[in-house]
Amino acid sequence: MRGHRDLERVCLAAIVCALVAALVPWEIVRIAAAVPLTLFLPGYAIVSAAFASRELAPPKRMVLVVGVSLMVLVLCTFFLNIPSFGLTTASWAVLLLIIIIAAARGAAIRRERPERHRRAPISLPRPTVGSAAMLAAAFVIAVAALALSQRPVPADDADGYSALWMLPTDSREEAVAVGVISNEQDSEAFRLRVEVGQDESKNRRVVVDPGEERVYEVDVPPRSSGRTHVVATLYREDRPGHPYRRVSSWLPRQKTFP
Repeated sequence: MRGHRDLERVCLAAIVCALVAALVPWEIVRIAAAVPLTLFLPGYAIVSAAFASRELAPPKRMVLVVGVSLMVLVLCTFFLNIPSFGLTTASWAVLLLIIIIAAARGAAIRRERPERHRRAPISLPRPTVGSAAMLAAAFVIAVAALALSQRPVPADDADGYSALWMLPTDSREEAVAVGVISNEQDSEAFRLRVEVGQDESKNRRVVVDPGEERVYEVDVPPRSSGRTHVVATLYREDRPGHPYRRVSSWLPRQKTFP
């Protein structure tokens, strides 16, 4: 891509945006980096590869760039559902970066080799006030859409629910992990009761926000004579006498090693 400065800048911007979107812990900074990475850079690289040295009017090029970028996002969604790691921020960033660099490389190959000693004059389009306002509004809408997609939106007609699960923490089964996952519309308070055998019972108040998961570890006493029955029961705080969720498991007798 040497000599094609626009493609070099696109690849450099894609690398920076991908690193920021995948590694920076601040959400607002990650969203700001994700906007060009998802809505502009893939389309620019692919349109450049498709049309090579053909000149396109700036409005037509911008429409193609945004439209192609949206199509890339849709296709990436289907592709990232196939592997085991699935849809994550890192997988999105890496896949988009690969697509952008590959398309930019293809565009550089298809373009005519630039002259070394002659520089083409640079002419930037002068947008009108109306088009600049529309572009600014589109950018604000895109940022707001990405921000809202990270948060659950309340729905008056939707019924929320919460899930309860329990698994041993290791192969020796000396403790169990009990988790509460909330898919409610609002924050909910629960009472979690874990019974280990017939003698021990542990109670805990659990408050979870929409989309949040809380996991607790409960120790299981050593057992050499027989199995131990572990029961986890979840009660809504406003209905303490009615079990909402319940899971149970029989832990086998622990093996003793000489």
